[in-house]
Amino acid sequence: MLTMSVASTIEALADIAGNHLAIHIGQMHFAPLQTCIIVLALTAATLAALKLWQIGRCEDRDKRLFNALRRLPLHSAELTRAPGPPWYHRLVTMVVATRIIGTAEQQKLLADLAAAGVTGHGHLAAVIAAKLCSGAAFVPLCWLLLEWRQCFVGATTVRSVLLAGACLLGWRFPEVVLSRLAARRRVRLETGMPDALDLLVISAEAGLSLDHAIEQVGRVVRSSSREVAQEFAATAAEMRVAPDRGQALENLARRTGLASLRSIVATLNQSIKFGTPLADSLRTLAAEMRAQRLARFEERAARLPVLLTLPLMAFILPSLMIVIGTPLALHIIDMLARGP
Repeated sequence: MLTMSVASTIEALADIAGNHLAIHIGQMHFAPLQTCIIVLALTAATLAALKLWQIGRCEDRDKRLFNALRRLPLHSAELTRAPGPPWYHRLVTMVVATRIIGTAEQQKLLADLAAAGVTGHGHLAAVIAAKLCSGAAFVPLCWLLLEWRQCFVGATTVRSVLLAGACLLGWRFPEVVLSRLAARRRVRLETGMPDALDLLVISAEAGLSLDHAIEQVGRVVRSSSREVAQEFAATAAEMRVAPDRGQALENLARRTGLASLRSIVATLNQSIKFGTPLADSLRTLAAEMRAQRLARFEERAARLPVLLTLPLMAFILPSLMIVIGTPLALHIIDMLARGP
């Protein structure tokens, strides 16, 4: 008898919990188990945000203390300790230790950062942390979208595959952003490179050496093309410190990723090794780059009629057919209504 009363009490409590834990938000219906999962996820996210906020406050306090102690004439080496790395550096260190991201993947990310114009220390760790955060954020977003639209309600396998695909998409999303930034920067480099070559020709004809001419061009074109100025300034700095100036030029072509710049690098290397005339070759290369840019513009202009065909068929032709065919259809209907 006691067992039956305990079982009935448990069933009543389960019914009460099921009625109170079921949530309806618009067209979305969350079962008690799903509500518990959402509450646990929100609690974990809140605790993680609170922990990150505490870590940030500790880092700011350590940084302020370090800056204050650095101004004091203290002789103790223990008080002049540098602040620790940010939280995402430690996160990336743990991820790299598990070999989820190998050395080849890290080199690829560094090349993508260089192609996008992102230089400096710490950016690789920021990109890896962005990949982790976006991969973790896309999964609950996909799940909420599936619950909102009530898609594949009974198909657990399909939902699992979609959630895995969302995680993979979030993992690759920062790389897509980097590739778009690199493509836009490559277009700006192609636009400003012919003018930089003309200035390089003028500097070479004025009697400047190759490294001084590249440095001067990087200083002059900064107002018109910032990307070209940065690349030329970096190349000039490498040529000053590197034992082989040709390697600095090869690094310029590798960073920019321009096919037309490799011929320029070959010409400059030939001038360095054999002392061939530089001005005439660079002038010819500048004219070829302008011709290639004009050909790209003509190609884009020639594609416009083909691209405008679909909007024309989708929006303009139906309206035109309605305007032309409506009077004829009304006239036919009127004739048929009159009869013989």
